[in-house]
Amino acid sequence: MTGPGEPHLRRSFPPGVAVLVGFVLLVGNPWTYQELAVALSDPDSAFRVLDVMLTYPRWHVDVDRVGPFLFWFANLRTVLFVLLAVAGLSRVSRWVNEAAGGVALFVATVGLTTLSASIAGLVSGMVGVVLLDAGAALPYYVPDQAEDFFLSQLGTSAMFGVLFGSVLGAVVANQRRNPANRERPARAPKSLW
Repeated sequence: MTGPGEPHLRRSFPPGVAVLVGFVLLVGNPWTYQELAVALSDPDSAFRVLDVMLTYPRWHVDVDRVGPFLFWFANLRTVLFVLLAVAGLSRVSRWVNEAAGGVALFVATVGLTTLSASIAGLVSGMVGVVLLDAGAALPYYVPDQAEDFFLSQLGTSAMFGVLFGSVLGAVVANQRRNPANRERPARAPKSLW
């Protein structure tokens, strides 16, 4: 709590940005993903939602290990998602009126995260298909089934956006309800007499 004459500390990032960047750096890194891939290897399991949640922001450091298509596609998708989400999260509290409350802020954050993930998934897919040769993209993209690839990307991106956006929305709405720099009234201790 700051006293009179002490400056308020200004937060450099909006509430959800630290959660977003931390999640991408921790869960999306290739070393953690190796362990997750083994644990969630069955695509028909009940863990499919958890698999999407934990593997969407995946990024790679070795092009020879994963191939050029997956390397550029996943890295571009992750970078685009982080840039779009950070840009939106830094403005979402200004878009939603204080009087609207936490529910409106939650819904706006979920929508923003879903839109960011969907745009990132589709744009990175288009860039990967256009810039890389068909041989490099073959297990992921079959030229005769382009619509299946893009619909799959849209579905996966939207599912990740809604799931992760729900987490971010809860963080952002809770932060507005309980701001860290809020002045609390000083209450004198009750007298024992």
